[in-house]
Amino acid sequence: MSEAIESLSVILLTLRKKLVLIAAVLFSGVALSFQFTGPLIERMKEDLLPEGAKLVYVTPLEVMMLKLKLSLIIGLLVALPFIAFYIYRGISQRFSFRNPVVVRRSQFVFLCAASLVMFVLGASYAYFIMLPLFLKYLYLNAAGSGISATYSVFKFISFAAAGTALFGLIFELPIVLTFLTRNGFVKYETLVTYRKHIYIIFLFSGAAITPPDVISQVMVAIPMVIFFEISMVVVRVLGVKKRNSAAAA
Repeated sequence: MSEAIESLSVILLTLRKKLVLIAAVLFSGVALSFQFTGPLIERMKEDLLPEGAKLVYVTPLEVMMLKLKLSLIIGLLVALPFIAFYIYRGISQRFSFRNPVVVRRSQFVFLCAASLVMFVLGASYAYFIMLPLFLKYLYLNAAGSGISATYSVFKFISFAAAGTALFGLIFELPIVLTFLTRNGFVKYETLVTYRKHIYIIFLFSGAAITPPDVISQVMVAIPMVIFFEISMVVVRVLGVKKRNSAAAA
């Protein structure tokens, strides 16, 4: 336990040293994206709002706060690669004496390109396939009870944006888990052991971004579980294979 705390302290110290750069990237992403949040909200309204439903704003600052939240999400996504890189470097430096990790430039470029492609695929899946079906289901369910759908613009757009970003990150699982297992940071057996705990985390994630009903949470959590299982297959084929071959050598 003390060794884990010490390792975490080293990682946090590394992050603190780079905090200025991360803050600058985050602020730049927020400032630049804020200019485009208005057209983005209008586009999301046209693409995702079910026919017959309408958006309203409840408080005077609601639209402004929505623009700020969208900008913050975009800024965090822009800064996330820098945060992940510094965390990785802190971990690799801390454990280099036991498990040296070398990432060549070609591998780094491939990882960046693959991560970008997988994020775009995940975000596209959520935005163009899952969210329209999911929101239409919720709308028809309410309309079937004789209720007219009037959504808060802040909650509706925030839900759509959070769902899109979340599935973009979920599609990164095969790359992240494969990288961690191939370099010995995480064992495949550990993922198998804590599989049920990871499922519970997915359920909590679904509850955090959906309305407070079980059906909505399950509809979001099930794709997470399915993609995690796909990631486990990729890890078993790629991640464990290298480790076994290295042990044999």
